[in-house]
Amino acid sequence: MKHFALALLATAAFAATASAQVKLDGQFTAAKACDAVISIKKGSNPDNAQVAPGKSYRLLGKNKDEATHYWIEVPEADPKQRWVAVDCGSADGAQAAAPAPAPSQKPMNTPLGTVKPKPNSRGFGGQAPYYAFALSWEPTFCEAMRDKAECKAERPSSWEATHFTLHGLWPQPRRNQFCGVDPKLAALDDQHQWESLPEPELSPATKAALAKAMPGTQSVLERHEWIKHGTCYPAGNAEQYFKDEIRLAGEVNASPVQALFAANIGKQVSADQIRAAFDQAFGAGAGSKVQVECDRQGRLSGFTMNLRGDIPGGADLKTLLAAGDDAQNKCDGGMVDAVR
Repeated sequence: MKHFALALLATAAFAATASAQVKLDGQFTAAKACDAVISIKKGSNPDNAQVAPGKSYRLLGKNKDEATHYWIEVPEADPKQRWVAVDCGSADGAQAAAPAPAPSQKPMNTPLGTVKPKPNSRGFGGQAPYYAFALSWEPTFCEAMRDKAECKAERPSSWEATHFTLHGLWPQPRRNQFCGVDPKLAALDDQHQWESLPEPELSPATKAALAKAMPGTQSVLERHEWIKHGTCYPAGNAEQYFKDEIRLAGEVNASPVQALFAANIGKQVSADQIRAAFDQAFGAGAGSKVQVECDRQGRLSGFTMNLRGDIPGGADLKTLLAAGDDAQNKCDGGMVDAVR
């Protein structure tokens, strides 16, 4: 563990860097192949992510007014938010106003154990709320993230070696982010400085269940998920948000989908097989609502489900998938990775 004084200095530096960021809304088009890094200072790029010449990416911001780097979203990277040098391409974007708290909400500039955001369902247009629900195959994630605490702790006998783990439940459309959150906290999150974010308020039982379902809690992933996405969840509190995620992930892990992966570790499984397992588990057509995902080495990394309905009210996965939108085909299948 780092010395306390050093940790305070690091946190102050993170805050200064984050506050200098200028938020933008637009597109970045790469003129050449360039590294897409997590940290400008360290140049860290654990999965060797790059932008491709001629391809456009969502533009999120720049590091300062006289920018040296743009902040973009690289869909195939993990995490998706990355920095690229300004000479790597061109940006077409307008400065975005900092999100202001809704009138009934207090900015979350105190620990979330004492300030709860109000329910927020903006952007649903009067229709049933819809969500992207992402589960990961942890052995694949850890191939590129071996220095993560959860990956160092992973063993072939670990629960996550044979079960899907929680990535996130994300209210849609994508503008449903950082609801009522202090802009300084949002900036820290955008900078990937999650250890500087406050902990969400959870009961001991839910915290323990989440630690199993989401090994990324060892790297404070839950702080990021709550600040960015959970604050826009209609239930309006972290306890319900994470309990609902755990419940839905449990349905998948008790289904033929988990059995398919567990029985084929080290073997190839096609996207059609995965979708068929979803149909078997959750009804005909359920698999068409699932986007199967792979890494660059052809290993299955997980999937994202398109859900629509009343999750806080207890709707089950079969009902939510039946009402969801069809998903795009992101990969045709791949190898089910084993813990290394």
